[in-house]
Amino acid sequence: MITTLKSIPRIGEKTAKRLIEHFGSEKKALDAIINHDIAALSELEGMTEKSAISLVLETIAINEGAGVRDFLKTNEAYEFYERLMELIKGFAHTDHARSKLSLYFPYPSRKKEKIIQIQEEIRAIIEMADKIDEKELSSLLSSIKPLKTNYNIPVIRDRVIIATNTEEFEAAKKFPVSVQLVSDPREIPDIARGYSYVILGAHLAGRDFPDDVDIDFMDIRKAEAWQVAPEKELAFFAKNLESITCAIEILKKIRQYSPDFCEKIKPDDITRLSSGLKNLSGEEDIKSGIDNEIDRCKSIYDRLNDAVATAESAANTEFGALIEKSSITVKGFDLLTAMDGSINRMLEKEIKEKYNTVSANAMRGIVAGLALTPNESQYVNNFFGEELSYPIKVNMRAVEGLKNQLLRNIASRKIVILRNNARSLSNLKETAQILVREVLDLDVGYSIACFAKKFALNMPHIQSENGIGIIGGMNLFLSDVVPIDYAVGNSSMNSSIKKLREARVVLLSGVNSGGKTSTLDLIAQIVILAHMGFPVPAKECELGLAEEFYYFGKSKGTMDAGAFESTIRDFAAVANSNAKIVLADEMESITEPGASAKIISGILEELEDNNGLGVFVSHLAESIMKNTSYEIRVDGIEAKGLDEHLNLIVDRNPRYNYLARSTPELIVERLARKYEDVEFYGKLLKKFK
Repeated sequence: MITTLKSIPRIGEKTAKRLIEHFGSEKKALDAIINHDIAALSELEGMTEKSAISLVLETIAINEGAGVRDFLKTNEAYEFYERLMELIKGFAHTDHARSKLSLYFPYPSRKKEKIIQIQEEIRAIIEMADKIDEKELSSLLSSIKPLKTNYNIPVIRDRVIIATNTEEFEAAKKFPVSVQLVSDPREIPDIARGYSYVILGAHLAGRDFPDDVDIDFMDIRKAEAWQVAPEKELAFFAKNLESITCAIEILKKIRQYSPDFCEKIKPDDITRLSSGLKNLSGEEDIKSGIDNEIDRCKSIYDRLNDAVATAESAANTEFGALIEKSSITVKGFDLLTAMDGSINRMLEKEIKEKYNTVSANAMRGIVAGLALTPNESQYVNNFFGEELSYPIKVNMRAVEGLKNQLLRNIASRKIVILRNNARSLSNLKETAQILVREVLDLDVGYSIACFAKKFALNMPHIQSENGIGIIGGMNLFLSDVVPIDYAVGNSSMNSSIKKLREARVVLLSGVNSGGKTSTLDLIAQIVILAHMGFPVPAKECELGLAEEFYYFGKSKGTMDAGAFESTIRDFAAVANSNAKIVLADEMESITEPGASAKIISGILEELEDNNGLGVFVSHLAESIMKNTSYEIRVDGIEAKGLDEHLNLIVDRNPRYNYLARSTPELIVERLARKYEDVEFYGKLLKKFK
């Protein structure tokens, strides 16, 4: 077992130091590796997701005594496994699941208990997945991402801590709010009027301060974040709001069918978490609808400028119309009085009355349109000055006064709600982290369940005998699939075989394009998935576990001496006593046919002698059989002719103890019938008759 970072081979002095610095301690770094936290490891500078996965896989190999290449003995076998994994990863709903799926690999037979354990886990999640609305759950999972824990919130500029000594000042600087230091408490009112919310030391609570300043008193040196800047405490939840909210919904759905899911989290915790999140928007702010007074003040603030502009325009229109329609009748006495130069005062008095009427109408309109309270209306009384002017201009300082009052009211009510929310949620941060991590891990198994459902996969029966039996096998890499029944070695599914029923080493012969390679690939898929503990693409399947798996694909033409030697060395690895499964596809092209038949026969004999199970696709079955004294079963995939569209009529199911010809005459016949005007094809066809 791994107990230190340096006990992992790929971690040296420098990497260990970087990991400790990144996670804060060696224990935390080890926990991240052992708990397979690929996302956290990938955040380390210089560590890619691929290298994080490799590191975790190496750790698994050390702790469990088996690694990804212990079972997959050839590069082609490993490439086949990777192709399968890419198919499965396509069903993942989160990047987390796509990464974590890379940690599944086929185990050798000595890890049978591990394989059975994975089978049971996947079987349980498949049963659960069948009960849940796949579309709904998939949508929720797709909205979840690993939680962000590194974030900064901007300084809250409209909130200030006014310190009266350096001790308070230093303590206040840790909070993301404005901080001011005063030497004389008499400076406080002037500073305070520039902010919506003011925090002062508790020792100032007995002093008189202006009524238009909203002040909170506390011991600044002992103040906590949720008191001074609850937005900071709530930022974690606000930044991760969608992920946490969706995780809660998933938890509720899963627990209907699996009550023990995420058992660390109690129902009361979820209730409190849900309640707190309902008050949050994605910007650490309060959602509308939580506090009617805050919503009312925000609405007034947002509409105030437009309301003032409309009132100003209407007042000028009304005032202008009144002046245009006005006429002044001057009595004789007034006329004599006016001759002393007081005509301007007389005209001003007449116009002033109209101005007062218009401005009063405008102010009433603003108050009514915005539904202001009596206290707020007092500010509106100062919107229009006493001094007559035209065009009429609104006093914007008075408008700012109302705005500041609205902001103070919002800030005062908002901080109470935010504090209560922050105090409640701050104790649930770990709960949210556990919940999202569990749900992200759920997607790993759920992705496998979706993969199984899409391809109608079934869990294989693990038997003790050395053999494979398949009923209704469907190659995952093909779109137009014909179900295959096939058995090799000991299996209850080989009852129809008359001769060499329990043959462990088989030659598969047959027509070109008849499905030999597809059958071989189907067996490979079943072998790899079964050794991973996964369901397999078959209606029914049973197989005995092997310690090693070898896959040899088609060779690309005759090899040169070096490549030929390398290939023989690859096959030499098969010569051991470990239980093994070997699949080989038309390896005869490694050299000339006569020599190839001798080499293949030697490999088949070695498999028979060393507890191996193998299927070799070959067109040289007859030659191979002539070069061995061993009883090797030959099965065949047979072509029966051409259909009306000149396609081969093939029975894709291998026929036991049957040497099937490659039937090149059928290919030639197809060409002759398709291109009747080409005499050459007809002449070739006669050669086969």
